Amino acid sequence: MISVYIADDHSIVREGIRSLVASAPDMEVVGEASDGDEALRQMPQQKPEVFLMDMSMPGCSGLELIERVRRRSPETHILVLSMHREDLYATRTIRAGARGFITKTRPPSELLEALRKVARGQLYITRELADRLAMDALTGKPEEEAHARLTKREYEIFLDLARGMNVGDIAEKLHVSSKTVSTHKARLMEKLNANSISDLVRYALSQDLL
Repeated sequence: MISVYIADDHSIVREGIRSLVASAPDMEVVGEASDGDEALRQMPQQKPEVFLMDMSMPGCSGLELIERVRRRSPETHILVLSMHREDLYATRTIRAGARGFITKTRPPSELLEALRKVARGQLYITRELADRLAMDALTGKPEEEAHARLTKREYEIFLDLARGMNVGDIAEKLHVSSKTVSTHKARLMEKLNANSISDLVRYALSQDLL
């Protein structure tokens, strides 16, 4: 029996996933959370085979949550379920340690397939993304989006700024100094050719990152 822990801030999504998993004879939901912090408190005690998580929840960022889950529960495989475009997020989540990425637009049967594959420790991405990544590797094509040049920390701070958080709030969230956040902010704005927070918001919206 594949044990699944669900983390999503929308209760209707969690309920739908619970019903879907319950319909599969080889799976069961062992717990759920509405944000990353709650998941980190509860999930390691459940020791699920698969941690199914949304990328955009209150609390720690999606990439940070992936890394913290891997440290606290290394035996658990992570599958990301997101509303964001696969080509913008999948590569980053896989690099952070997730075993799979699937968008919320895919059919339910595909989510069950992804859960089974990730539970076996295998990588799950769609055929379309696999083909694109393979072609990029063969041709040496670099990632075209400007935000692909950001470091992991810069990317997290960029999204927080675009969502309306200020430097002090971000520093408290990340447990670093405001000076450190300001340094990252200056670097990421230079990389994104942004002169203001409004520029960051416009860029994030244009790339479907919010």
